[in-house]
Amino acid sequence: MIPVLASSTAQKSGRNWKAQLGAYRMSQFAAKQRFSQLSLLSGGGRVMAQFRESSFSLRPLVAALGAISFSLICPAAPAQVSDPIFADGFELPCPGAAPGVTQGLGSALLLRGTVVTPTVSFVGEVLVQGDTIACAAPSCAGQPGADTASIVETRGIIFPGLIDTSNNILFDVFDENDWTPPNPPYANHNTWTSDARYGALVDAKQYLNGEGSLVDYGCEMDKYGELKALIAGTTSTVSSAGTNRSCYGSLTRTIDQTNNDLGADYIQVNILFPTTASADQVCAKYADDSTHAYLVNIGEGTDATALNEFTHLGTVTTTPGCLYAPQTAVVHGTALGEAQFTTMSGAGMSLAWTPHSDVTLYGQTANVPLALTKNINVSLGTSWSITGSHDLLAELRFADQFDNNNWGDSLSAFDLVQMVTTHAARTLHLDAVLGSIDVGKKADLTVIGGACSDPWSTLIRAHSRDVRLVLVGGVALYGDTTMQPAAPLSPGCDAINICGAAKFACVAESGGTVSNKLGQTLADIVGNLATGFADYDAMNLSQWTFSRVTPLADCP
Repeated sequence: MIPVLASSTAQKSGRNWKAQLGAYRMSQFAAKQRFSQLSLLSGGGRVMAQFRESSFSLRPLVAALGAISFSLICPAAPAQVSDPIFADGFELPCPGAAPGVTQGLGSALLLRGTVVTPTVSFVGEVLVQGDTIACAAPSCAGQPGADTASIVETRGIIFPGLIDTSNNILFDVFDENDWTPPNPPYANHNTWTSDARYGALVDAKQYLNGEGSLVDYGCEMDKYGELKALIAGTTSTVSSAGTNRSCYGSLTRTIDQTNNDLGADYIQVNILFPTTASADQVCAKYADDSTHAYLVNIGEGTDATALNEFTHLGTVTTTPGCLYAPQTAVVHGTALGEAQFTTMSGAGMSLAWTPHSDVTLYGQTANVPLALTKNINVSLGTSWSITGSHDLLAELRFADQFDNNNWGDSLSAFDLVQMVTTHAARTLHLDAVLGSIDVGKKADLTVIGGACSDPWSTLIRAHSRDVRLVLVGGVALYGDTTMQPAAPLSPGCDAINICGAAKFACVAESGGTVSNKLGQTLADIVGNLATGFADYDAMNLSQWTFSRVTPLADCP
């Protein structure tokens, strides 16, 4: 066990259980469960979610339905204390057998649970053959490999793997304890980078990453950032890590690198405004189809300088306006308004929304409701864990709360889930292989424990400890210990504790060498980073020290 992975030693379960539910209340629960499952089987999962969010009370309807026997269709599962319920005490656990794995004779995995594609929800199965989804249906019986597959009873909600469309992963070994903006809100991204403590943090990052130093912990920095993402259900990350390295091919998909296990990298990222030369190169790659997605940080701030970046994006190239194209995604876009979103809509551009970091630095964020009225594709990103969220689940919760407080709850849970699945894949032009649970797509899957009657809301309330299982390319890399039999036996997995929950994480890969570092365990990574931080601090290059690797999980 590696215990130093949670930011709180006094763990809180966040559960709101009644001491005694009572026979009458349990009968209501059973009726509601049967109603919910019938709704899901008939394709009405979204309707059930809408009922849940409305002011209409389900109790009279549930009581009436209690007399109707649906037990042959979907028998109600008994309540268990390990499953969360809503604050009103009116939620049953997800259906199905207790979580666990039954080993089969074949190589396939058959996951059972509530499947969220993510546009529809149904109780069913997902068959994984190799790195590919071979079946997603109420039953995969009769499909090749299904009869010999290992059965993974999730008793949870099976989502597509989450996609983070904007991160700076080498900075994710730091957090808000290493730098907090001293004088927000700022007018634009040029007005806070001169802060002395921020400069010291950048110096520490560059030292650890071997940028002008004699040490190189870049692989460890990337893999630690990937693991932070993985335990929160993220399977692909726009890393902005720069140079391609073989060690970036572990854990999550470092999606903007050649080692993303997709066979090629067609994604470019600019965290700074492009020069004419680099912008012209992007347009040339659009023309020869070697760049499918270009993510550029612009409009980051609230003043004219930030706003004018959008206009400049259209004039910086030798061929005016060639970056106003479907391949281009604006990251941040805090300053953009009606005119800019109209241009983006006409050009088919996307928006990668980073609300937490934007609000921390600038006091506001992109006008997403306005962007959506223009039919702009919007995805979600964490930016980094210094001023942004610790992970993508935390960013979802922040986005939901910001929407509730500032936009009158204009974004539904359904909308937010699309921003980290289907819409994220569309931003990256990878929707043919990622972002949804469809036959033929990559088997990147995230299983969440929680209430299945409204799975979209369950995801945006979830924390890392609620992540029951994560598969990347069909390989189980993280999850509850009850799921570990689905993981590879060699070279073995690490036992870790996430916010009081026993988990496994398969960090090391076969074929590891001294140079590619793929064989490192979590203890190796954490130990090397701790050494690097301590050595840097010992040099006394600034008045600040950084000898604390940020925790893997930000516990509630």
